[in-house]
Amino acid sequence: MKHPLNGDNRMILSVTRPDGLIRTEKKFTVMPSDIRSTRLIDGAWIGLYHWSEEEGKHWNEDIRQMTCDQWREMVRSMHEIGMDAIVLQELFRNQAYVGAHDITVENYSGKAFYPSKLYPNRMDIICDDPVEAILSECDSLGMTVMIGVGMFAWFDFTPESLDWHKAVARELWDMYGHHPSFYAFYISEECAGNLYNNETTPLMQLRRHKEIADFFREFKKYTATFAPGKPVMLATNSMEVLKGANAYPAMLQNLDILCPFGFARMPQGDLTGKEAANTLQRWCDEAGAHLWFDLEAFLFNPDSSLYPRPIEEIIDDLNSLDNFEKVFCYQFPGVFNHPEASRRVGEKRTVDLYIAYRNYYHWVTSRQRDNASNTPDLYIPIKR
Repeated sequence: MKHPLNGDNRMILSVTRPDGLIRTEKKFTVMPSDIRSTRLIDGAWIGLYHWSEEEGKHWNEDIRQMTCDQWREMVRSMHEIGMDAIVLQELFRNQAYVGAHDITVENYSGKAFYPSKLYPNRMDIICDDPVEAILSECDSLGMTVMIGVGMFAWFDFTPESLDWHKAVARELWDMYGHHPSFYAFYISEECAGNLYNNETTPLMQLRRHKEIADFFREFKKYTATFAPGKPVMLATNSMEVLKGANAYPAMLQNLDILCPFGFARMPQGDLTGKEAANTLQRWCDEAGAHLWFDLEAFLFNPDSSLYPRPIEEIIDDLNSLDNFEKVFCYQFPGVFNHPEASRRVGEKRTVDLYIAYRNYYHWVTSRQRDNASNTPDLYIPIKR
């Protein structure tokens, strides 16, 4: 029996204030499915310049040259294939690691990707304010953006890092919070699945577990004072999650969205990707948090540079890991390119992947519109 909400819908919100009535509406589509996932990529990370010159070898120079209009064009190309949510990877560049630096809020010397008043150093990119360009284009298309608060230092959730994140989050909200597409705060620091990274002593492992729980409790409490209701997201890898079993409940109490990655490259002796996904789902359900999927749309060359992952492997992930509410991929620039883009970011294979995924996207959405069974595992990519 067809559900009455299947298909295109509108949600209308009306608020009466002393100065009058405010009315807004949001369109959304309900698709028939017997699983959480739509088996589609709902959004993607955008790195405004890749943190690693080795990994970003094939696209960093291209991405540095992107104009503000070309960032808007890239947003439109994402919208064309249903990637209607964007995660801005980081809005400061600072290559330091937890436990191996003496950075403070006062001496921080990272470089901003936007015109920050807190810290004047700027990344050498052509577009003066890609954040404004991306948000304004997303406003017009009804898309959403998760604003990357970072990078203070990789894997760093110390009290000093917390103070820095509070200050930057406040500045970002003051500058860009008027945009309807400003959806959430994303903490850029990432973390290993064990939630203590490379610490080897039980004392330091417990310390890192306490730090990450304290960080999200205090960061969430602070942002709620000026941006109530805005979610907070973190990306972790999916490896050794059982070693963090005692730490996840406390962290997830104050983390709205966990978006792990790496399920396709689990190390020998660890859980399988599916087992790790099910374990994280159980912990998120118990804490009332949301579990999304950071699908890796790349592979590594022998020199550690990244290249587009074959469409068959991406489709396999979308079908085998089907418990996630949302699927985002890492990343769009340098991995996907619209064939008519005015600037190709990365190698030619990025265009091939965009076309292949666009074919898959149209195939799945046409079946869903026809209320057919949700079985895109039967899809056979056309070889070019």
